[in-house]
Amino acid sequence: MERQDHGLPAQLLEELAPALRAAVRSPNAVVAATAMLDVVESVAPFSSQVALRSQWLGHARSRVVQLGEECPDDLEVRLLAAIARTAFAARETTAGLAAADHALFRAIETSDVAAQVVIRAGRLPFLAVPSPVEAAQDARLLDATVAELPPALTPGFCEAEVLLARVAWLGSAGDTQRLRQELATLGRTPLPHNDLLNFVAYASQAALAQLFLRGRQRGLAARALIEAATVADGAGACAELANLQAVIAAIAMQAADFPSAVEHARSAAEAASQSASQHAQPDPWLGLPIDIAPARSTGAAVQLLAEAVLHAQDLGDSLGFLVAASAMGAFYLADDRALEALDALTEAAEVATGLSDPEVAKSLRGQAEALLGHLGILAR
Repeated sequence: MERQDHGLPAQLLEELAPALRAAVRSPNAVVAATAMLDVVESVAPFSSQVALRSQWLGHARSRVVQLGEECPDDLEVRLLAAIARTAFAARETTAGLAAADHALFRAIETSDVAAQVVIRAGRLPFLAVPSPVEAAQDARLLDATVAELPPALTPGFCEAEVLLARVAWLGSAGDTQRLRQELATLGRTPLPHNDLLNFVAYASQAALAQLFLRGRQRGLAARALIEAATVADGAGACAELANLQAVIAAIAMQAADFPSAVEHARSAAEAASQSASQHAQPDPWLGLPIDIAPARSTGAAVQLLAEAVLHAQDLGDSLGFLVAASAMGAFYLADDRALEALDALTEAAEVATGLSDPEVAKSLRGQAEALLGHLGILAR
């Protein structure tokens, strides 16, 4: 049996439909590898699904290696693209970009336009915040490549991936009008009813939250964040959940609801402690230079948020600065360091006077004053 299954563990096979199970066990390496990549691409790219994607990728790669020079070009490119997407899901941004570059080179070399679309759409979100100049070029190339495809070749999740890539790019560029339009188009796009639909729902709600935050609509932003958090929690995506909760904590701080801010900060730290994330990778749909997923405590999250405040300042991202500084105050409170929270908010308010948006300094001063009053009540 083991030889017939080519080493495929029983637990990987048991969840597959009979036809797909037969295909991944095929003695024909091309048929088997193609079916395995079908499985990989059906697994939502949440951080919690990386292990499953990686197992199938390992088996697909073994069959591709077995083929050697007889491996079809499109199968090789598809494998490389899946490796890149899985690296991004694993929050290994550098490895993901390197794999995407390799895949894109081969796709261009083999004139595989459809693969070029998938690869560019997969990597654009992860260029949007850290490399805006390169991302702007990539966004233009993505649109140009999509224009070369017949409409029949962009159905379902492929079309959604292109829209999500544009959403991430437009959010990072602050183009809220076009961001709203792309989200509306995404909402009208027919999608398969599987885990990929859940991922699109998560990313869409995160992007909506960013849109509302940029429009200073905190209540609507909180509602969208809660919707996204519900999806992430259902998928066991702890890294994503940690950052959503951190942003909710920041909103609570801005509303001077300090008990709620502490509650959400502690929930964020708990989610982060259950994450396997080792490296910071800001969520491309939230569009903020923040990632507390590598933290294993509220204290560690404070340090990561302090770095995020500096990063947002360097980027000139007023919203990112406000959310990171507000969240840092919440995590200080959650770590029972109220006076340090007060000092951090006061210092951030002073720094924020150099930002383009005067409302940031005003909000942070208001939080500090409200916290001062809150602490005074507690003292009595």
